[in-house]
Amino acid sequence: MPITFQVTDTPASEISNLTAFSLRQILPKKQTSSYELVTSSIPNVDPSDLQSSDTDLVYVGSNAFVLSALKCYSLHHHLVIRPDDVWISIGTQFANYVNGHAEELREKFVSFEGKKQLTVNGGGNIKSADYEGLCQEMTTQISKNIKDPSIRDWIMNDFSTTTPLDRMVSSIVLMSTTKSYFDYRFNLCCNLPSVTLLGEVEDWVKIRERANTLLEFNVDGCMYMWTQKLFPVLDKLVETSKGNVDCAWWNRIVNRIGGGSGPRCLSGWITVFNVFSEKGKWLGNDESDDWFVIDENDVTRGYVNVPVTIDDNGIEKQAELFAGHFCCRKGKDNKSLQPRADWALFELK
Repeated sequence: MPITFQVTDTPASEISNLTAFSLRQILPKKQTSSYELVTSSIPNVDPSDLQSSDTDLVYVGSNAFVLSALKCYSLHHHLVIRPDDVWISIGTQFANYVNGHAEELREKFVSFEGKKQLTVNGGGNIKSADYEGLCQEMTTQISKNIKDPSIRDWIMNDFSTTTPLDRMVSSIVLMSTTKSYFDYRFNLCCNLPSVTLLGEVEDWVKIRERANTLLEFNVDGCMYMWTQKLFPVLDKLVETSKGNVDCAWWNRIVNRIGGGSGPRCLSGWITVFNVFSEKGKWLGNDESDDWFVIDENDVTRGYVNVPVTIDDNGIEKQAELFAGHFCCRKGKDNKSLQPRADWALFELK
């Protein structure tokens, strides 16, 4: 069951001065005009500025999972974490790593050279298609074309807190993980200062057990170095879910580097969820005591993207899927932040 606990005696403060979230913030900064929003899990988006009318959605930076912890630590807000958020964060990092080492890992994933096109057929048009169903079917196609089909189930979220939205996000994470080996095509034709740890103990145990498989992809030693830091964090999350709360450990989620709240360098155990750049480059070379030290400017975005080709009733269109942690939701009391797992599809113009 969910567990809420006090880490320190500091009361949670109200949230203020956070920027409203716009989907424009996840796009390449110099190419935003090249993207036209098709659909997204973000509700009520204004096409003109890509901003949602939901004022509780706020932007904390390029990685809503990692940087929500920084905001809550620095500004004394309550933090809410789900099993799904931890596994999606691991998944986006893993996707970066695989794509940064695609040729070294090729024999681990596939038995062919180059890229193979995978096609899924669906109904409607580019605006009305069932993208949850299309992406789910694409993960099935991936599992049929990789050496180890169990990788699909390993990456997909299936915890007590998992929603259809989380399954959609993890589907796109899997697609991004294997995008160096596959091109994706959708064919459409018309037809009808405290923490709440959500989930059950079994969810957190499942994440810990799943994480062991990361070591099977250790081509350059980085997976070993990552798991040496990651596993103890996951063990602590399991213990916390059981009610064995180590408040001192939770208060080290973000360590102070250089003094004061709001360090320019990010440390603490949250950094185990930010060890690979978007190109799969290892970022965890610097260590401070138990944890890595990462410049705030080097925090990797918490979402992935993958190109797809859509045959929109005979008209071929190029599009791009984005999925992961885009933004956070403010709590009803305006004192807590919870990272959201979301997705978006853009047509390339």
